[in-house]
Amino acid sequence: MIRILPAALLSVALGAPLSAQSTAANGSIEGNISDSSGGVLPGVTVTITNLDTGAERSVVTNDLGLYRAPLLPLGTYKVVAELQGFKKFEQTGVHLSVGQTQVVNAALSVGAVSETITVVSADSPALDVARIDIGHTMSDLEVHNLPLVARNPYNFALVQPGVTGYENVEFGVPRLAANGAPMRINYQIDGNTNTEKDRAGLRLLPMSEVMVKEVKVVTTGFAPEFGQTMGMVYNAVTPSGTNRFKGEAGYLFRRRPFSAFPFFFGCGNTTVAASCPPIAATAQKPDTRVDTGTADVGGPIVRNKLFFYGGWEQTRRDLSSNSPLTISPAVVTQLGLKAQPDSVPNVQTAKFAIAKGDYQLGGGNLATARWIRFHNDAPYNSGGGINTLERATDFLDAMDSMAGQVVSSFGANKLNEFRVQYAHRHQQSVANSDSGTGPAVTVPGVAGFGAPLAGTGQGNAGFDFKQNITQVIDNFTFIRAAHSYKVGFDVQHVYDERTAAPQFVYTFPSVASYLAAKSGASPLGYSALTQIAGDLNFNMATNLYSVFVQDDWQIAPAIKVLYGVRYDLYRYPAGIADAPLAQTRRFNIDKNNWGPRAGVAWSLDDQTVLRASMGIMYDQAILGGYEQALQISGSPRAPLYTFNGSAAGTGATPGAPAFPSIVTSGTLSQQSPWAIDQAFTVARTWQSNAQLERAFSNQLTASIGVMYAKGTQLPVVTDVNLINPVAALADGRPIYNAAVNASTRLDPRFNHINQVQSIGESTFKAMTLQMSKRLKQGLTFNVQYAIGKGLDNTPLLTQLTVQSEAGRSDPSNLDRDIGPNPLDLRHNFSGNIVYTST
Repeated sequence: MIRILPAALLSVALGAPLSAQSTAANGSIEGNISDSSGGVLPGVTVTITNLDTGAERSVVTNDLGLYRAPLLPLGTYKVVAELQGFKKFEQTGVHLSVGQTQVVNAALSVGAVSETITVVSADSPALDVARIDIGHTMSDLEVHNLPLVARNPYNFALVQPGVTGYENVEFGVPRLAANGAPMRINYQIDGNTNTEKDRAGLRLLPMSEVMVKEVKVVTTGFAPEFGQTMGMVYNAVTPSGTNRFKGEAGYLFRRRPFSAFPFFFGCGNTTVAASCPPIAATAQKPDTRVDTGTADVGGPIVRNKLFFYGGWEQTRRDLSSNSPLTISPAVVTQLGLKAQPDSVPNVQTAKFAIAKGDYQLGGGNLATARWIRFHNDAPYNSGGGINTLERATDFLDAMDSMAGQVVSSFGANKLNEFRVQYAHRHQQSVANSDSGTGPAVTVPGVAGFGAPLAGTGQGNAGFDFKQNITQVIDNFTFIRAAHSYKVGFDVQHVYDERTAAPQFVYTFPSVASYLAAKSGASPLGYSALTQIAGDLNFNMATNLYSVFVQDDWQIAPAIKVLYGVRYDLYRYPAGIADAPLAQTRRFNIDKNNWGPRAGVAWSLDDQTVLRASMGIMYDQAILGGYEQALQISGSPRAPLYTFNGSAAGTGATPGAPAFPSIVTSGTLSQQSPWAIDQAFTVARTWQSNAQLERAFSNQLTASIGVMYAKGTQLPVVTDVNLINPVAALADGRPIYNAAVNASTRLDPRFNHINQVQSIGESTFKAMTLQMSKRLKQGLTFNVQYAIGKGLDNTPLLTQLTVQSEAGRSDPSNLDRDIGPNPLDLRHNFSGNIVYTST
């Protein structure tokens, strides 16, 4: 006899087990099996079958009637419970998302095993009783149907609870803050790191929609398994093939008529909207031309055994309208340069590719391997304005990632997850056919031409950046009675290489003085010459170690806790033994990074869950400060020479060369080195939160949550070399003497010493109202309103974060800079809605 019963009667009860999000690329199914009178049933065989791939795993209920099946691949499952003397229970359509624990309970009735009770999961409630963390998982439906004009899935973070900031209009990183921590994001792909290590807020590899199946964002309450962030975890999970061949292809395009003027066009985003002037009749939208092609396919190589998935995207984006050339044609003719176009011909071509294979090894064991590639070719990426095409370079950005995972089960209660990854980024600025030769020449406000060597960084010919990350992760799970113990480690080896562009620039007061120098009539008629020489190459190696132990413990039928501790150790690069500054000879290694955490989920009734958690989260390793300290150490490894020409107010510097000569010796520019405080420690934040969620139907839930975070030991860059102010501003801020000597500088060998110190503090408190509707009759949504207030005194520079500020306004008083961070929003309403007719 077969009966169809509402899953609400079986899948959610007061005794439902609860679990925290503690798997990075998989999910779990667990539950209690009882008899019809509510008595526990040990020894029940529970078979869990993936309906997409045919993979099976069998577990047996323990003395408490509890079963657990962690580390399951994402997909749709069938759960069958069997015990001699009882009718067989079968529930189909159990969908598993990343990090999710689906609870499937069953009450077995006396009868023959040949009789089956069948449950349809479409009727199960939307209330997620198996979650402690605060966040949201974006489904495959949302990822591939929500509008994404920029083609950048990282912008999806902005529709998550507790996240503020603004999107990126290309494939760069959005500016994000979570828990009041700006740009502190642990980017992941399938649970492996995708976080660039030099500056806060950078991801290593861009992603395409064809590479993403689901997005899991956790803003607070994450388990000890996750760390190296004070903000949020953004985990993009890649698709896999199944027993069904499936593929799609698409073409998207965008043109000028598709664009609208920005909401605050003409008045700035701090102006009250009602005060914005009307859009002028002569206002022009920029030329827009974007073309995108996509394709993906997946399916079985050997049915129920071996599967493949592949995806491709190419986006061609014309960015020339962003870089108009404003140099006067008359000046171009006077300089003897070729005619210049109206704008820099910058047409960016971004190419994505993914290949992935999944192999069922049998016995519940699974092996996965994937390769991801992103290449960005952006010709004429620099230049524009008064700078001619001679000053433009091509920007080439190549990123690749290879990763593998093996999930192994040892009996019904022991599992191991092993992951390994090698990720690589290589970006460079190279000269093209229009790039000039010789020195760069600048006539301020008039023209920039000659070789693209006006600086040392990106956009200047010869700049080269490489970062390689090798990662090994192993997590072991042991299930015993009401406990699920998990212990693991994460080791990352980060290798960096840099090559600075050989800066070589002459500055002239006028076009006439340049022509006179060029002709030889006045070879010293420039204002200044700046040239860097010596060893422009640099490399460093860093090792990041993390270990954790946690216990997922069912204390009572309606109460579950997850507690544990995480330890992070960052082995920074070696210092320079003969560096002028003692701080740079050896860097402090902070060995005190213990992060205890605990969370609880309590089912108040079958429609209401109370969640709460607290713990210490440590910051990521921000290596930009160490890079600066090693490259700009104050030693003459790569000396910067400066000379004044006869056009300077003080006259020519003795030994100044004739234009356009190269120099290898001369007057060294006044050095301003970087350093790391010898007492520097890793920043940390204490987070606590609580959330009450209630179901109002099988599809609709609403919640209210509060959180508080206190940050300490935050990095701040301070000029520690300034002493003896000579005056003060009206608000009391000191004014320091520009002269460099023993009475004005702590170390008179240098002008400024920019030292990274761990002295900053922050506070953040917020309340979030959230409402979610599961897909039913074609409609799903997740919306939230948050009111929050964040304060900190840590204005970071661009060397440490991609969302930079001007730095400290008063090196003698840090508290002058207390205020909201640049991404802080007091009120924030966000969310996503998808309606489909299928």
